[in-house]
Order: sequence, then C-alpha cells, then structure tokens
Amino acid sequence: MMEKTPPELDALRGDIDRLDDQIAALLRRRLEVARRIGEAKKGAAIFDAAREASVRRRVQEILSDVPSASVHALWREIFALCRDIQRPLRALCLGPDGSFSSEAARRALGAEISLAFCPDISEVFRRVERGDGDLGVVPIENSVEGAVLATLDAFATSSKELRIQQELSLEVRPGLASRSESLEEVREVLSHPQALAQCRRWLRTHLPRVPLVAAESTSAAAERAAKTPEIAAICSPRAMELHGLNLLADAIQDRPDNTTRFWFVGRGTPRATAWDKTSLLFNVRHEPGALFRALEPLHRGGRNLTHIQSRPLPGNPFEYLFFVDFVGHEEEEPTASALAEMKKFCTFFRVLGSYPLLAEASPLWR
Repeated sequence: MMEKTPPELDALRGDIDRLDDQIAALLRRRLEVARRIGEAKKGAAIFDAAREASVRRRVQEILSDVPSASVHALWREIFALCRDIQRPLRALCLGPDGSFSSEAARRALGAEISLAFCPDISEVFRRVERGDGDLGVVPIENSVEGAVLATLDAFATSSKELRIQQELSLEVRPGLASRSESLEEVREVLSHPQALAQCRRWLRTHLPRVPLVAAESTSAAAERAAKTPEIAAICSPRAMELHGLNLLADAIQDRPDNTTRFWFVGRGTPRATAWDKTSLLFNVRHEPGALFRALEPLHRGGRNLTHIQSRPLPGNPFEYLFFVDFVGHEEEEPTASALAEMKKFCTFFRVLGSYPLLAEASPLWR
C-alpha cells in the first residue's frame, strides 16, 4: 500500500507548480522582447558582451545568496535562447570537437552553441575575418605554461577589425584516455604541446619511458587514440566520451590550479562596464628606456598591468612586439588619456580590445 503524501507537502508542490508556470510565462515574454530587440538592431551584431555582463552582475547582486556559478549557468542558457530567437550565433574554435576551446565556448555561450572547428589557431582568425563566424574562441594564457604564442602571433598579423569581445578563464583538468585498459599497455602519449607540458611531472613519474608526441589539439589526439589501442591521449572528458575512450587516469595536471584564459574574438568594441580589461600590441624604438617611457603613462593613470609578453618582430632581429593587458576600458578616463600619451612613444600601436570579464572569470573582480 502506497504511503499517503502529507497534505502540507501537496500544498507546497502546488505552490512550486504555480511558480514554474509563472517562470515559463516570463521566459516566453523575455524571448518575445528579445525577438523585437533583434528587429530593432537592423542587422547589428547579436552578441553584446557588455550587456550580458551587466545583466549577469545585476542578477547576481539580487541573488547574492545563490552560488555565482549556478547563476552564471542559468543566465548563460537564457542569453543563448534569446540570441537564437534573433539569429543563431556562430563560433569557431580549435577542433575537432572535445577540445578545451570548445568547452570554453559552451561554458560562455551556451550548451547548444553552433560551433565550427579549425585545425589550428591561425585558421580560427582567418575564418572570423572572412565572416564564417561571429566569434573565434582561442586560448591566450595558461597558468602553468604561460602565453599561447600561436594566438599572439595570429593576432599580430590579423585584421585591425578583429577585437577581443570577452575573456573567460577555464579550470583545465585533463585526463589520460585510451582504448587500452591499463597504463602498462600504453606505448605513446599524444596531445597538444601545452597539455603535454602541463602534465610533464605526472608523465615522468608514471610513464617515464613512453614517447610524448605533439598533436594539433587535445581533441585531435583523442581522435587518433580511438584508432590505435596503444596510443593514449591527454584530453578533456568530452573528447573521451565522443571517441569512446577509457579513462586511465583523471586530472593529471601537475598543478591543481591549472587554468587557461580564452579570448572571444570578433568585430566591434564592447561598451564600458565596471569590470573591463584592455589588451594592447605595440612596438618601441630599439633604444634604452623606450619600453619604460611607453608604459609610464599607464602607471601615472593608475592602470594595473596584469600581463606583459614580448614576441620577436618579424624581419627585425632582436626587436620585439609587446602584448600588454591592464584593468580599465580604452574609452574611459584616465585610460583614454594614458593611451593617447603612450602612442607618442611607440613606433606601432594597436588596441586589441577593451572587454568585460565574465563574473566567474577572474580574481580581479572577486
């Protein structure tokens, strides 16, 4: 005999049902307003990073007692639904599917985001330039291995129309996967060079005599491992699932705080918010004090530098391009004045973007 449900529980479940009906009705109304916003845009970009960041922050303040990651996940999908009713957003990233870049894209843009995959980072930039997608998702820095040089080099030669729209930091927990059943059967480990470097201590300890081979991406490594039982791939859980691989070891990164920053690259400049970063690319004269003079206006303007990286200038031995990130938006003071002063000391100067950080993306805003 079934146990009778207490009357008060039935009443509370009735309240939940009525609240769910209200939530569904409000969501339908939000979608209709989003459709009308799409019409009012008259063909303008459907992805508005600054607007989404502002809404997410405001909602998080209202729901201050709810975990921020949960609020982010819920509104991410609401934003995705509202964008799709205007026009499906198209994103490009390093492939095949299952790469950490594809995971970053879904984490930021929604689980059902339309993704196209490229064989390398430079192709992501080329295809966004051609208009094959609205956004390109590329890794820019890892907390263990530093800058992703392929992204810096691609940006250095890309069209000035391409700008950073948004940044997301993703905790990276790669695993070792194979068609083999045990580590003893593995004869080769395959992955992207960054992933191999992030796991070098674990590999040296557990597979000291096994050759390490570079692949175009972690997901490409998983694809190849699926064809050869003796190959193991360092890859994401999604790549393992897509290719039917066995998990031989989980979370093999050398540091538990292994995190990668991703840039979302597209056209246009997001409006200023209260939590922006700006990225620059510049060159200075090859003379003493030139770099100091170029950066001094940012110091006087109270701008906090969060990253600086140099890359050799093509065709000019021992001269360099400099990439710099700092807190602030290019269109707001004192940043605008600092940048105007900085240009005077540079032989080449380009703002790569002023863009909002996702609420969960950086300790700068916690």
